[in-house]
Amino acid sequence: MQHFSHRPPPYPVRHESTIQAVIDHLRQGDWTRLEGAPELEADLAAFHGPDPRGRAPLPWFIASGTAALEAIMLGHGIGPGDEVITSPYTWGATVSAILAIGAIPRFADIDGDSGLITPESVAAVLSPQSKAVLAVHLFGQPVDCAGLQTLCNQRGVLFFEDASQAHGARFQGRRVGDWGDAAAFSCMGLKPLAGTEGGYALFRDRAAAECAWLYGKHPRGLDPAVAQRLGEAGLLDALQLGWRNCAISATLLRQALPHLDGENAARRANAATLRAGLANCPLVDMAEEQPGAEGIYHLLSLIWRGDADRRPAFQQALTQRGVDTFVYIPVPLHRLKRLNPQGYQGPPVLWHRQLLAAGVDYAAQDLPGAQWRSAHTLEMGFNWTVDDPRAMQSLAAAIVEAAESIA
Repeated sequence: MQHFSHRPPPYPVRHESTIQAVIDHLRQGDWTRLEGAPELEADLAAFHGPDPRGRAPLPWFIASGTAALEAIMLGHGIGPGDEVITSPYTWGATVSAILAIGAIPRFADIDGDSGLITPESVAAVLSPQSKAVLAVHLFGQPVDCAGLQTLCNQRGVLFFEDASQAHGARFQGRRVGDWGDAAAFSCMGLKPLAGTEGGYALFRDRAAAECAWLYGKHPRGLDPAVAQRLGEAGLLDALQLGWRNCAISATLLRQALPHLDGENAARRANAATLRAGLANCPLVDMAEEQPGAEGIYHLLSLIWRGDADRRPAFQQALTQRGVDTFVYIPVPLHRLKRLNPQGYQGPPVLWHRQLLAAGVDYAAQDLPGAQWRSAHTLEMGFNWTVDDPRAMQSLAAAIVEAAESIA
């Protein structure tokens, strides 16, 4: 029996210079900064580029990726009753951010192989109530950014990106986050760009950014001219949502950012080696990247092509061979109990009233792509930030043997 004994390097990578920078920060006693993280935000602005309309990036380092999602929507005027189209196959925070501001999620189905929404699936559910599309670059794989941007422009809706797992990924050479009207990134300690906790919102419209800042940016962090203008208008107050960031996390991110592209290149090289090793196995594979996409493989998703009821046996066979996996999305979001108020029994849920008022019935939706993928994939952490072809060949051999053992 094959046994996979290789292990990735420690992650996140904390270089000695990073540890020293944190120690220096602590010795300075500068661990709570009401002015935010302007140095990190400048680094992020340099990392990102202009969007297709030539608008410069306006980053805001904030408490979490979920807060960043809320910020970009609130900044653009999304609120109670507004419809936001997104994926039913994603981590729940994407949808809970929509619900938290009183808006209504509307689900566009995914492509079963890639796990991503498509321009075609979004076009099928756009309605006069649609205010925005929130696309998710799941597992670090870019959506068809160009197609979705074109569709949103044609239909007059905003295009937002949830890039919480895709720092540095590219589509047609442009980084994710640089396509939409705004984007949100998570920087918690397990993400490709990892701090302790935190995230950043990436704006293109200064008026939208200033609107969002009123919800969570301390006045000391505002440009003095902006603070004066808002103060004179009577808009500078303490009615905020507690989105202050962690100064230590900002230091970690500043140190990690210069290494991100190199680590992503290693992830991609390892994924390519693994994909080649699975090429002749009809029972399990990895989705091919769509043309123009350069994913970064925050997580690696294996697609089980056998019967869904045999997936647990496949997972057990992998475990026996030293390959640890999990099911990242066991239930697509539209089938979650707390997202369906009709006949619900359980603790009170904040968003049930708004969903009932909007007349949505998610449980009645048939989203075959999301439903199929939830029953046919296994995921694994993929923090292989150093190119290691021998480990990937060994991993592929163990996966193929596990699949064939239950065929």
